[in-house]
Amino acid sequence: MSMMELSKHVLNVGRNCGVTNLQLQKVMYFTLKDYLKDEGESEFIEKLYDKPFETWQYGPVVPDLYYRYSGNGSMTINDEGKYNNKYSIFDKAIKKYLSEDVFELVERSHQEKFWKEHQGENQERDEYTLDDIIGE
Repeated sequence: MSMMELSKHVLNVGRNCGVTNLQLQKVMYFTLKDYLKDEGESEFIEKLYDKPFETWQYGPVVPDLYYRYSGNGSMTINDEGKYNNKYSIFDKAIKKYLSEDVFELVERSHQEKFWKEHQGENQERDEYTLDDIIGE
């Protein structure tokens, strides 16, 4: 289990509508947030969250995944991903967030306490813990 596998799952679930790098990051973040709020931390999530989000200009970003798909710019990622039954519990949230305007998701991520506290003028990139994702 890993964030890479989750990203591939998101790409597969969204393959018919196309997923941009920015969408991928926000969908992953809010999908995990929803799960954590409903279910709490677990061994499953701790194993999945092997690469943390960081506070970037457009909200939470997993750097390794961002750079992996950065060649696509703002265009749809040209990767159909891979469906993973372990992550089927996220499908409803993934579809929900893929249907939302990505810039509204960015704005919502900017309202999160951790992002507000750590995104200063110096643009340092601080890592989110699972508790930080759950938030208030």
